[in-house]
Amino acid sequence: MQRVRFELPGGTLSALQFGDPTTPLRLVFCHANGFNGQSYRAVLEPLGVHALALDLRGHGMTDLPCDVPRLANWQIFADDIAEFFNRKVDAPIVLAGHSYGAVSGVLSMPQVKKKVAGYVGFDPVLVPWLFRQIATTASCRAYMKRRIPIARKAGQRKSVFDDLEMAFARYQGRGAFKGVPDGILRDYLQGGLIETNDGQMRLACDPSWEQAIFAAQAHNIFRHIPLLPDNSRIVFAGARGHVSTAGQRKRLQRLQPGVSVEFQPTYNHLFPLQEPAFASEVLRSVLDRAVS
Repeated sequence: MQRVRFELPGGTLSALQFGDPTTPLRLVFCHANGFNGQSYRAVLEPLGVHALALDLRGHGMTDLPCDVPRLANWQIFADDIAEFFNRKVDAPIVLAGHSYGAVSGVLSMPQVKKKVAGYVGFDPVLVPWLFRQIATTASCRAYMKRRIPIARKAGQRKSVFDDLEMAFARYQGRGAFKGVPDGILRDYLQGGLIETNDGQMRLACDPSWEQAIFAAQAHNIFRHIPLLPDNSRIVFAGARGHVSTAGQRKRLQRLQPGVSVEFQPTYNHLFPLQEPAFASEVLRSVLDRAVS
């Protein structure tokens, strides 16, 4: 694993590179909101292929600018993915992501579909129509930040720690990291903490940006589902914190009948980090079909 950086308009996109970089790129992975590319090392490293885990705008070591008040949807992340593909992807590869990263990948499809040989979505967030409508106005997004529990808690998140070990002790086995192996938590922290001038460690993803992403729901993933290749697997979770309904999943399947839409009722939203071997198997199956 090594860190690599790519110049994009406005700044630098950082990524973690896995596998042999002298071989063709096979996979690009996009993380969940508040996380970073390194968080998924246990998922991507065992694949043994040349893969890149991007740090999306406002996360990890990427330094692209973040405009919190104006963020109304996730299109800017899709545009970053597309810009990266235009500059660095030569042949069709597998595009994958978790949660908001999975959605951002779908939103990028109008721009990248000719370079996508397969897609994997781990629990992409399917937002009800009403939320998409109210997120178009700044005042409603401000209301959502106060009223939606996950957004409110994100904005209140402690962001500065004395050192990595203090951050580890705060997160270990708690909240979103309940059930997440300690090694994956350390990967998240190593890829998501930046040293300050006074020697402390701060979250690379500012809490206000993470909160803004949760409220910025004025996009429509369903519009672009028909563009996904048949070699696609979308795995939804059904336990604590589920982000889809049965009706939404059926609609998604109707829009692209060739896609494998799956439901894991005992998994929760962070299952790729809690069950990395399962996530690796899903990715491997799509990678295998992409070259068969």
